[in-house]
Amino acid sequence: MMSMIGNDRHWRWCDWASLAVAILPLLIAWTLYPALPPKMAVHFGFSGQPDGYQPKSIFLISQSLLLPAIPLLTKYLPVLDPKRENYAKFRRFYEIFRLTITTFLAVMFGLILAFNLGYRIHMQMAVLLMVGLIWMVIGNFLGQVRFNYFFGIRTPWTLADEEVWRRTHRLAAPLWMIAGGLMLISAFLPGWMSVGMLVAAIILTAMIPAVYSLIVYRKRHR
Repeated sequence: MMSMIGNDRHWRWCDWASLAVAILPLLIAWTLYPALPPKMAVHFGFSGQPDGYQPKSIFLISQSLLLPAIPLLTKYLPVLDPKRENYAKFRRFYEIFRLTITTFLAVMFGLILAFNLGYRIHMQMAVLLMVGLIWMVIGNFLGQVRFNYFFGIRTPWTLADEEVWRRTHRLAAPLWMIAGGLMLISAFLPGWMSVGMLVAAIILTAMIPAVYSLIVYRKRHR
């Protein structure tokens, strides 16, 4: 009997690893609670300087709810997908994606803690480096994603035609790799140049695949 990720409720190594990655920084944060400032810097501008603050109790409580929710949500979300059986065809990538996203959020949480404890961290650079790496990881596997309703490049045209879905994801895979590289470069550029690189990355990963999916759909359904 084939085990499918869409209806497999058994916990695997990736499930436990993702949950551990989410919980560990929370345990550290609550241990360090007395040392944290009453109001924590939680949002940062392109200059890398904080431009948003939150009481530490509210911030830690909200993160304590959010971080563990990510691995749990991504574990059980495919159960709701009408095409849940297709997740088994890209199980390895989906598990890597879940762990990668959870790790990213946990690391960001850790960096915010470190910043508020007085460590000098350039948040803009850190975020761009991590997001660039995530984009490259996704791009490396994106062509493997099979038709579903929750995960992947979901335009009206990819969701209406599986062949359009397949072609769009094959086109998008290298574009996401290139966009990730641009984000890595942008981490080391001045503010306005960094913004320009980010805009180029967004065009590569969002606009071009969306327009391409429309073109392919119209050609197939004339």
